[in-house]
Amino acid sequence: MSLVEVEAAVKTFAPRQRGGDPVGALREVSLQIEEGETLAVIGESGSGKSTLGRAVLRLLDLDAGAVRFDGVDLGGLDTRQLRARRADMQIVFQEPYESLNPRLAVGAIVAEPLEIHQPKLGTTATRKLVHETLDRVGLPADAARRLPGELSGGQQQRVGIARAIINRPRFMVLDEPTSSLDLSVRAQVLALLAELQEDYNIAYLFVSHDMHTVEWVSDRIAVMYLGEIVETAPTRELFDTPGHAYTRTLLSARLSADPREKHAYLEFGQR
Repeated sequence: MSLVEVEAAVKTFAPRQRGGDPVGALREVSLQIEEGETLAVIGESGSGKSTLGRAVLRLLDLDAGAVRFDGVDLGGLDTRQLRARRADMQIVFQEPYESLNPRLAVGAIVAEPLEIHQPKLGTTATRKLVHETLDRVGLPADAARRLPGELSGGQQQRVGIARAIINRPRFMVLDEPTSSLDLSVRAQVLALLAELQEDYNIAYLFVSHDMHTVEWVSDRIAVMYLGEIVETAPTRELFDTPGHAYTRTLLSARLSADPREKHAYLEFGQR
């Protein structure tokens, strides 16, 4: 049994304009994620990647289909039961500042999951664990007293990661967690996520449109196009022998750091 199982997930949104057609964000999507594995989901904007990530955590309810975590159907849980599961399932958002309360100090932000899931821990133990977690993600001790707006973008994302890992979750959705960061900071955050995964055996669903990033971080890749997964394969296999025309288009469009390398650019539908 896989840690996370998505079976024939369907999610449709109402049209943005009166008289428009409904938007099929997820169309019969199925996937599995194993303990300690990184499954990357790639595709262009609007392909349904972020919707899938939120649906897996039941931040969005599906129209049809099922999501099972450790064998439990999340759709069958009531509010209290689902809240208890939240300690094991977390998310790191794309825009770090927008995901943090600007009026709360960093220490309070990171402590909030403990107050929800471990209310009997006590003030001293909570403060100790907050400082240990901030140190684990590479933030200085005095960061606990600072507001998010006083930190850099990379530091803000480390706060988001600290908040996500403080209860030692088994599964995390990483929704383009480095796309808003500078390249050097991006590499540091990705290295941190890899270290945390190794230390705590966390499974990741890594949402991205960056082929270079997913090549480095993922064990397997699922390619999404218009709400459907059109191909899933181990990372090396997908890069070496992509099976779907859309996958080949994504691969051909990536830029190389080597100016001598040439790509045969393809349009989707070409063979």
